[in-house]
Amino acid sequence: MRLLDYLYLDTMKLSDYMSSVDPGVLKEMRETTKTQQSDEEEAETFLGQVPTDSKKLKSESTRERVLSASEKSSFNRLYDAIGNNLKAYDEDTEINLAEIEKRGLIEVTRDFEPSPLSQMIDSILEFAAMAQNMGAMDDSDETRDAIHGITMLFRGNEATEKEVPVVSSGGEFETSVFFMAHREYILRGTESLDGESTVVGRVEKIVPIGQEVDLFDTLKILPRAMRRGQAGVDLKNSLKDAFRSWPQDLGGPISDDAFTLPGPLVVVSPLAVFR
Repeated sequence: MRLLDYLYLDTMKLSDYMSSVDPGVLKEMRETTKTQQSDEEEAETFLGQVPTDSKKLKSESTRERVLSASEKSSFNRLYDAIGNNLKAYDEDTEINLAEIEKRGLIEVTRDFEPSPLSQMIDSILEFAAMAQNMGAMDDSDETRDAIHGITMLFRGNEATEKEVPVVSSGGEFETSVFFMAHREYILRGTESLDGESTVVGRVEKIVPIGQEVDLFDTLKILPRAMRRGQAGVDLKNSLKDAFRSWPQDLGGPISDDAFTLPGPLVVVSPLAVFR
């Protein structure tokens, strides 16, 4: 098994991939998890004890470790199985758009970073939360509602957290790589996605020269019905004006080119990111 330093692993996609490549792995993973849980329950039943909170936490932690190891093993087996169908580009190789197809499998090593827009949004929300906690911000209902509205707009609630846009840093390559990382599958925090790493996934979109990706639309900040209507355009322009004038010590200002990603660009639906 390769010893990979995992930064991101989408377990939902992993299950979908493995069900078509090696269904036996999923059965093995479920049986391992079930056995670990059953052993704990049988011991408690034999002793006639009611599980305490500490025992529950220990059991849950154990199951997470067993499941995590199984998933990493599954990814390695999947990687070996799809090797011949994988278009791979290392840190020294330019992507040839003529070689790849939409829905095709791809592996790319680049110097990645969360988009400047995403980093600034994080700064805004962190500052607002810190100022409110320190009493440096008006604590009225209107202020709390405004902060809640900004948070929901850019991050969603706990059940539907917004994804993190990640893009390859500018450099020697003409073609950029972009992917959206689901927060629940990021293993070490968003800062771990900053630096050289390898992404494996499916090609979701190929953006040629002369076209671009709108990050506001990609982040799905606005409801679908508003994105192309005048109200949506006006709101996006207002947000862009605010970002352009945001203080430098809080991550701003953000230039116009941070709101879009120009082609040539490959948009990837990520399965795993690792070093």
